[in-house]
Amino acid sequence: MIVKANVSQTLELKKIQDDIAYFFGLKLKDEPSERLQKDPSEKILIILDDLRNKLDLKAARIPSGDKSMKCKLLLTLRYKDVLEKEMGTDRTFLLQGLRDDEAFRLFESEVGDQLNEELKPLAYQVVKKLEGLPLLIISVARTLKYSQLPAWRNMLIKIEDSNIETIVQLSYEHLESKDARSLFLLYGLIGGTIPVELLLGLGMGLGLFECYSKTIKDSRDRLKTTLDSLHSICLLQDGDDDKENVIIHDLYSEVVVSTPFSDQNSLMTNSKYGLWSKEKLEKCWARFLADVDKKRLDELMKCQFLYLKILMLSQPEDWFRVQEDEHEVEDCSELLDFTYMKELRVLYFRSMHIASLPSSIGILGDLHSLYLDDCNVEDVTILGKLKALQILSFARSTIPRLPKEIGKLTNLRSLNLRECYKLKTIESGVLKGLTNLEELHIYSFSQWMVKDRIPSESCNARLAELKSLTKLSALAISIPNPTILLKDGDLPFGNLDRFEINIGLVVGLKFKDLRIMELKLEGCESILSKEWVQKTLQKTQHLTLCKLSEFKRSAHELCTQGFEELKYINIEDRPSIKYFANSSDGLPLTAFRKLESLMLKNLIKLEKICNGLVTLESFSKLRVIGVTQCDRLKYLWSLSDWQRLVQLEKIEVWKCNSMQSIVTHDVGEGIVSTNNRVELPKVRHLNLFELPNLTSFCTKVEITSEDTPVQAEIVDEGGGDEGTELVTTTSDLQILIQIPSSVECSGSCSYDFASLEDLKIVGCRNFGAFILSPTNVKRRLGEMAEENDELPQLLFNEMVTFPNITSLEINGLRCKELWNNQIPPESFQKLESLELNNCDNLQRIVTFYIWKKLQ
Repeated sequence: MIVKANVSQTLELKKIQDDIAYFFGLKLKDEPSERLQKDPSEKILIILDDLRNKLDLKAARIPSGDKSMKCKLLLTLRYKDVLEKEMGTDRTFLLQGLRDDEAFRLFESEVGDQLNEELKPLAYQVVKKLEGLPLLIISVARTLKYSQLPAWRNMLIKIEDSNIETIVQLSYEHLESKDARSLFLLYGLIGGTIPVELLLGLGMGLGLFECYSKTIKDSRDRLKTTLDSLHSICLLQDGDDDKENVIIHDLYSEVVVSTPFSDQNSLMTNSKYGLWSKEKLEKCWARFLADVDKKRLDELMKCQFLYLKILMLSQPEDWFRVQEDEHEVEDCSELLDFTYMKELRVLYFRSMHIASLPSSIGILGDLHSLYLDDCNVEDVTILGKLKALQILSFARSTIPRLPKEIGKLTNLRSLNLRECYKLKTIESGVLKGLTNLEELHIYSFSQWMVKDRIPSESCNARLAELKSLTKLSALAISIPNPTILLKDGDLPFGNLDRFEINIGLVVGLKFKDLRIMELKLEGCESILSKEWVQKTLQKTQHLTLCKLSEFKRSAHELCTQGFEELKYINIEDRPSIKYFANSSDGLPLTAFRKLESLMLKNLIKLEKICNGLVTLESFSKLRVIGVTQCDRLKYLWSLSDWQRLVQLEKIEVWKCNSMQSIVTHDVGEGIVSTNNRVELPKVRHLNLFELPNLTSFCTKVEITSEDTPVQAEIVDEGGGDEGTELVTTTSDLQILIQIPSSVECSGSCSYDFASLEDLKIVGCRNFGAFILSPTNVKRRLGEMAEENDELPQLLFNEMVTFPNITSLEINGLRCKELWNNQIPPESFQKLESLELNNCDNLQRIVTFYIWKKLQ
């Protein structure tokens, strides 16, 4: 496994930990280092890209030395001394520039068919000037891709001296929109990995996007378009699958903060400003200082910034974990002075200790965006004077109280109180006054006042105040007590585009960038009928349902208009549900067309996942299914259902006492494939745990129980008429049963697990053959056999193929052999790990034939 984390110039440990945790699907409270060491057979490569200074691996919770096991680190940075002397790396190597022929091939691949014979001589000369640097080669190639001959000649003249600054400026000037140019300068100011939402706030603070947008949603769309234009000419780097951040190369960042661009009258500076004169610094329009100490902050506040539009400051992010004699992180309140910064439009503080904001902040009449993220902040009453404020963020701060003065910010469009766990009071009337609010993140606040309590100055806000927020389009909120919603009526949440709504304190895994509803409504199921709830469910992508004891219908009936956007659903502790999905009135089920993950737990009356007709589109995008403690469930799917499960990647079943098979083949159901092969093309993980009645992966419908009618084809060996007879028990069968070909499930079709990598069968004591062979089928249907005719029980036979399996764990099975020489030749050739426990009947592990396959 390869894990990559980009390291910013501010060396944010939390960001590095988040990047690593994301690859392993961990929550923030989990320990990545523990996960990295859990499986000693797993090889892991961690890439820390663009490192600037020494990184404390222990503080970042990355295993090293003897604890690293099979975990390797690859560090990339521009300073060899940091690697060898401070990081103590085992080996260092230099990445050279591309050779001329390699550089031209890269340039040619980027320009494509536009590079004709007339342009090729110029292209060779241009590439020669770029000194084999891939970043510059790609950037120039994309800039020239659709340009005419004069532009190519002009480019060659301007980069005559192989000057990086000139090349960056040429790409900058190629940008058509003012928004794109301004955003590129912001990226360069901050450097490294930058949150997209932060760029949105900075851009809006500067007045960007105003010509194209009336709402924050419109501004976000405009930002995305601008990002695409910067990516297209390689001024920004791709962030893999991470859509929340953008990355700018440090070469570009250095050019931005050191070079006046042609359409800018002043400079920008970040933490490397030390060599600049005070006069030069005071001409800057944007400043970003990381890890600022008391001395530096004091120097900064004595400057007269007549042109400053953006000020971004941060102290060490671990200020709350270190002693004051190690870092000067004492209260900054007395040092802050904004008297000579009247033009400020954006003010960003991170990890600052500010007990009380200074009175001078009240003069910032043009301030549009204010961030106090990760700050130790207490009294924010003074902020009520910032009438122009549109973006206000206290994310992860220690703010204990939101005073009534904040309610005077009638132009506020976004309020972020995410992860403010010390926030205990939002004064009554504050939220009601924010009538232009479009986005509210208040998930960590839980002290909502009930309707019957008499309001006072010490009282908290009511949910009813949110009724005045008619422009709200994004909301993150937690409502621990659902009974409040019964009294406060409908809320204006029906038009939400982005939301994370938790009602009843539901705890579960979150997914990024999804519309989330988490409902624990025990005794309050009538809330589901509210108009805003129904409208929100239609848009929900991730849904968690807990303890809906009074709701007895199927899951898809929770939303009257159908779950059109649902991707993930998790249902727990619903004692009354019989079917997850149930078609009615003879019409096929059309819901769950976008569903990717289905998790069911402790549904004690669940008998089937799907009942009745289902369209091919339903469940067609399902990738993961997990079922736990559903004791009436006998199987997951019928064989014909596999037609639509082509995207399935993971199956996990735990503690379902009645589970007999994962797949069942109904009587009369035809084989789904013309070549009698059932393919599961993308299933990579199959985990079966503690299923005492599980006998096989696929079986026919159960026909051996007492008093269950069985239709059997009777053959008169004496030459009489054949016919079909109904018998009540298998003990009544005294003559040969012939199985019609249409119902010979495992005996007539084989299974191909083409992508399966990991298989675990644990605690399934009645599990026989993984897929029944024709002989097994006849025996299970009651064919008479001699006592001494018993054959060794095989777990894997010729009916199933595992060409890519690498890990196999078997625990508590009664089989006598795992496999024999009849298994398909391509099976188990890539097996790396075999773990066997409590298999008391096992007579041998491998034959010589199998042993050769495992070499």
